[in-house]
Amino acid sequence: MLDLRGFTGFATLCGDNSKEASTILMYSMTHDIPLAKIPNKGIKCPDDLIPCGSVEWCMKSLGEIDTTPNYYPDWLSSYFHRKIWQENKWPLQRVFIKPSDRDKRFTGFITSGTYRKKKKPPFWCSEIVHFENEWRYYIARGKILCGEWYFGDEINTPNAPTLNLNIPPDYCGAVDFGMLTTGELALVEANSSFACGWYGTVI
Repeated sequence: MLDLRGFTGFATLCGDNSKEASTILMYSMTHDIPLAKIPNKGIKCPDDLIPCGSVEWCMKSLGEIDTTPNYYPDWLSSYFHRKIWQENKWPLQRVFIKPSDRDKRFTGFITSGTYRKKKKPPFWCSEIVHFENEWRYYIARGKILCGEWYFGDEINTPNAPTLNLNIPPDYCGAVDFGMLTTGELALVEANSSFACGWYGTVI
């Protein structure tokens, strides 16, 4: 069960037919938890409800809470298996790049080593690696709730490897790991604990 202390229920946007919204609906019905439908994304989610929706709407609803993404936390550095750094200018080398100031300001991609597709800084940059399969692990208060495959071998969809992590006891988020072509299990990225895609079944 989810820890709902301090909250009375969930809220989704009207017209949201995503897998995440459908899962919240099923979970709410199964566990008799109130679910509010918010008419449009311009309306902030009530403070006593948990917003379930886009990054933009969740950020609006969270208000003053610091939502600066930390895709590569220090406590997972032993799983990087590549050089990762922050940059304040556009890199003129091929790297994987993501914005470091705000979630989804642009979708991460591999640069060409030129000014093509140049974006505004600041950035997270990493050396380019190749993942054969990827899994998402959902973590709440330092405990892994489940791990689900989401990319790679679509026929076999291999089970998530067991992780032995020293997770900070207050950490909450969705952490992605992948199997490199070298056979190493590496961190793809760590995601915020809000507006993260759901790849599992109903809890």
